[in-house]
Amino acid sequence: MTDDELFAQASAWHFRLRAEDASEQDRLGFEAWLAQGDAQVRAWEEAQLLLAAMRPAALSMQPVVPVRRRRKLPWAAAALLVLALGAAWQTPWPDRLRADHYTAVGEREAIELADGSRIELNTDAAVRLELTANERRVQLLRGEAWFDVAHDASRPFVVEGGRARVQVLGTRFGVSRQGERTRVQLAEGRVEASVEGAGKVILAPGETVEAGPGYLSKVQRFDPAAAFAWRQRQLVFRQQPLGEVVAELNRYWPGHVLISDSALERKAVSGVFEIDKPQAVMRALQLTLGLRVDHYSPYLTVLRKGEP
Repeated sequence: MTDDELFAQASAWHFRLRAEDASEQDRLGFEAWLAQGDAQVRAWEEAQLLLAAMRPAALSMQPVVPVRRRRKLPWAAAALLVLALGAAWQTPWPDRLRADHYTAVGEREAIELADGSRIELNTDAAVRLELTANERRVQLLRGEAWFDVAHDASRPFVVEGGRARVQVLGTRFGVSRQGERTRVQLAEGRVEASVEGAGKVILAPGETVEAGPGYLSKVQRFDPAAAFAWRQRQLVFRQQPLGEVVAELNRYWPGHVLISDSALERKAVSGVFEIDKPQAVMRALQLTLGLRVDHYSPYLTVLRKGEP
C-alpha cells in the first residue's frame, strides 16, 4: 500500500472518530487498523500533524491511541500547509458511503450497465444507480462522469446532479458536479437539462450549460476534445491562467499545489499534460514559465517566481 493510500485512510479515521455518531466499534476498528504496523502509525501521525496545523482547536481532541512523535516539518512548511489545506479540506467519505461506485483522487473507473450503457468516472467521483423496469436513474453525488447511453424508449435515462436534472434522448455526454453547481457538456445526440423553477434547455452537440439552486445558465459552446481528454488520462489547456491550471491539476493528485504569487496565477498556459506524470508536468511548467518549484512534503508543492 502506498503512502498516499495510507494517508487517505488515516484522514478518514480522523473524521470518522470525530463524527457525532462515532461508536465504540469505530474506535476498536481504528485501534485494529493502527496496530497493523509502523506504516499505519506514521500515516496517522502525519495526518494529525497536518490537521492540527489546520485547526488549532483540534489539539484538544487527541488520538484515542498514544503514538510516537514523528519528525516535525519546518515552521514555514507548516504555515504553507495551513494555507493550502485549511480552506480546501473536504472529506469525500459521506458521498462514498452512499455511492454504488466511486473513485479516489487520481483514479478512473468504467462501469458497464446491463442495458449496454457505459459510465466512466473521473477522479474523486461517486454515483448512485437506481435501475428499474421503468427508468434508469443515476445520481452524481460528486465529481465528473462520462455517459454513453444505450437507447431504450421504454426506460428513460435520467442523471441528477445537485439541483440539475438531465433527461437523455440517446446520447454521449459529460456531467460534472461541485457542490450544488453542475455542468452538462454534450458530445453527441441530445439531452434536456432542467432545474426546477428555472426552466429547461435542449443541448446540441458541442454545447454546455451550468445549473445550480434556482438558475440555469445560458447555453455556450465548448471543445469536446479538450473537455473529455481526461478519458485518455490527459489534460488540455489553451491559453488558460496558471491559477485555473493548478486548480484542475489539484483534482487529480493527492496533496496540494499552491501558487505563492497572485501575479503568477495570471500567466497563460498552453499544453497537453499527462495526468499520471506529475513530475513531468511540474517540470514543463517550470521550464515554460520560468517558475521555481519547491516540494515541502509529499502533500504540498509551492510554485514561485523563478530567479531572474
